[in-house]
Amino acid sequence: MEAFINGYKCLDCKHCFRKSSTFSLLDEDDLARLDNARIEVSFKAGEIIYKQGTPLTHIVILNSGFGKIYLEGQNERNLILNYTKPFGMNGGIGIFIDERHLSSLRAVTDCEACFIEIGEFKDTLKRNPEFMDAYLREHSISILHTYRQLSILTQKNMEGRMAESLLYLDDNGFGNGSFKHIPKQDLAEFTAMTKESSIRVLKQFRDEGIIGIDNKRISILDKKALKQIAVHG
Repeated sequence: MEAFINGYKCLDCKHCFRKSSTFSLLDEDDLARLDNARIEVSFKAGEIIYKQGTPLTHIVILNSGFGKIYLEGQNERNLILNYTKPFGMNGGIGIFIDERHLSSLRAVTDCEACFIEIGEFKDTLKRNPEFMDAYLREHSISILHTYRQLSILTQKNMEGRMAESLLYLDDNGFGNGSFKHIPKQDLAEFTAMTKESSIRVLKQFRDEGIIGIDNKRISILDKKALKQIAVHG
């Protein structure tokens, strides 16, 4: 992992966070405070950004690339809860409970991330009701996704779970009809399957002409059929 840097690649929070609908609610003074309370870190694909169980000292905001949020299980059986894109605020419910990370975040692609000190972030929430509301809305949407994900994993068959996952990744900007950065192991952990089972389902979809598989790239060929499987699976 590269060394911590501050203000090296980003100009400052005022320029960067204006791209975010949530952070655009802050005035220049608050953005300046956050800028003074942040450090910027580069991560290579596959590196841990924060680990489950460690102290939650900073909110993590990616400004490039994307990562996966997951629960670490026994015997290296992980469960991916969600993927995160630039300007999403990552820290989880531990922010308001015990200031510990209750999940892990790992870079899926090369990433640039800003770490904002948790105390300054909380102070910013208290000073700005609109910002607080926007943060709680974003946080609630994330929790709602987790509820839906748990429902899918417990009520759908393997084909339905895989179809739901591929559609979610495509619809939320983690692919443009194809996925080259998300390995089959990740799809297994996102659908609560073994890798062998996930590969079997993917081959079934390929044989039915629903997806294409070219080396490590998975392409959606028949989105309508995938939606039907998701509904009835």
